[in-house]
Order: sequence, then structure tokens, then C-alpha cells
Amino acid sequence: MNRGVFYCIGLCLVIVILFALNLLLGSVSIPAEDVMRILLGDTNEKASWRFIILESRLPQAITAMFCGASLAVSGLMLQTVFRNPLAGPSIFGINSGAGLGVALVMLFLGGGLSVGSLQFSGFAAVLIAAFIGAMAVMAVIFFFSTLVRSHVMLLIIGIMIGYISNSAISLLNFFATDEGVKSYMVWGLGSFGGVSMANMPVFVGVSLCGLLGALLLIKPLNAMLLGDRYAENLGVNIIAVRNWLPQPSVDL
Repeated sequence: MNRGVFYCIGLCLVIVILFALNLLLGSVSIPAEDVMRILLGDTNEKASWRFIILESRLPQAITAMFCGASLAVSGLMLQTVFRNPLAGPSIFGINSGAGLGVALVMLFLGGGLSVGSLQFSGFAAVLIAAFIGAMAVMAVIFFFSTLVRSHVMLLIIGIMIGYISNSAISLLNFFATDEGVKSYMVWGLGSFGGVSMANMPVFVGVSLCGLLGALLLIKPLNAMLLGDRYAENLGVNIIAVRNWLPQPSVDL
């Protein structure tokens, strides 16, 4: 058997085992037989157990699995395009941009965000702010990519943007209230505790679209590994591939 296939099968088995353990283990002990009955739609089980499995453990497991897959694929694609194992969302300052957007909402705007006549607060405001911050950094990186042809220089620019964003976050933390700083620190640690089954259709749909789109870029990216000129000779549009490259934008 091909070694790569063997590794893929092994990793899939590990994912399945970890997914099952996430459903079975927790602060509340629920027998495995009851967990299976709840997943199969048995309504005769305890209402509290059904809520724990269907509204807490299951959506958290699904979220963790798709988040991990999306981040892994995005990181691999960035490293492939830039032919540098250091390339990633943190190196390019994308994570810092998302953090700066959230810091502005939590520490400067009081937890609310206004876009024209629309008002957002709570989780929606944080999500939108993180997305806008990450996309702003992406726009800056994209602008410099039209001026700078060196992959190494783009990495350095991304690192500089990350430091600038972190400096702005530190400044906001200095002038913020204790409650605001605590809320931002809790957000920065990351948590799947706020997800529910109601969020899953949109989240899973968007994640699957991104992952399927990444599959379509396998051949162009493999060609780019051999060099931009070689890829162009094969008919690969280098600029289009880089522009459509999926990027992770938010931390949950």
C-alpha cells in the first residue's frame, strides 16, 4: 500500500476516534449507548442529555473539525504559493488584523458596531469586526503584492503589519476598562462554547465551499511549486490563483 494512502487512512481513523471521544466525554457522564440513541433520534432519552449532546457536544465537535481542516488547508496553500514553510495567517498579520478589529469594537466602541442604519452588537459585532480587520490586512498585502515581486519581502511586510496591529491593540488595552480588557482576553483565548446547531448549516456550508474551492487549486499550486515561469508555460494564471487563494480570517 502507498505510504501516503496509509497515512491518510490512519489520520481519518484518529479524527473519527477524537470526534467520538468529544461526544462521549465531558463534565456530565453519559453512557455510550444513550449517546448513540440520541444521535439516532431517540426522543425517549433524558431531555438534559439530549440538550448536552445535540446543542453542546455535537456542534462543538463539528466546529472544531471544520475549523481545523480550514486552517490546515489555508496554511498549506500559503506555504505552497510562497514556497516558504513560515508562511501563514499569523506571519502575514491576518490574525492580528482580525484581533485589531475586535479590539476596536470591544475596547473602543463599547461592544457595538454601526454600519449605516444597521446596528450590530454582541457576537455579530465581534464576527463582523474580525472579518473586516482581516480583510483590511489582506487588502494591504494585496496592494503591496502588486509592487513587490519578492515573496520574502511580502513576508516581511506581513510581519510588520502584524507588529503595528499588535501595538494598536496594546494601546487600546491600556486605555480600556478592566471589564473590556477581560472580555478581549477571553475572546483571544478562543472558545467553541457559544456555537449551537442553529449555526451549523451556514458554518458548514461556507467551510465546505472553501475546502472544495481549495481542491480545484491543487493542480495550479502543484505547478507553481516548480516555479512561476513553469506554471505560466502550462497555462496557469499566476495572478488569478493568488487572488482566489482562500485565507482564514477569524478566530472563534
